[in-house]
Amino acid sequence: MILVEILQNGFPVAGAAYEPGMLVEISVAEAYQTQDISFELVHTDNHCLKGKWQEALDQYFNEEIFDCRETVFPGEMKRIGCAKDHKSLFQHAAHALLKNLEPHGYTINIKFQY
Repeated sequence: MILVEILQNGFPVAGAAYEPGMLVEISVAEAYQTQDISFELVHTDNHCLKGKWQEALDQYFNEEIFDCRETVFPGEMKRIGCAKDHKSLFQHAAHALLKNLEPHGYTINIKFQY
């Protein structure tokens, strides 16, 4: 399992959990569940993470297409697909999201559980 935690000023905002063969599970801290967001994304066809955190992250990780042919993690094959499709695509999506949210004061922690 790979877990992604989105933080703002050190406080948890949302999380995403990847397990092989499953949809990416999204969780959002209670204080952020009704917050509307709109962040520009430079690495997806949609170009925007918009709406409530839950729906926006669900679409991002489970529906957006990622191309990690140019940035392959060691030991992984080049892939194109949704973050839910493979751990390397999920990692690519998480790192790309970090690059887009950092200027807005967010950080992302990625944890591996075996």
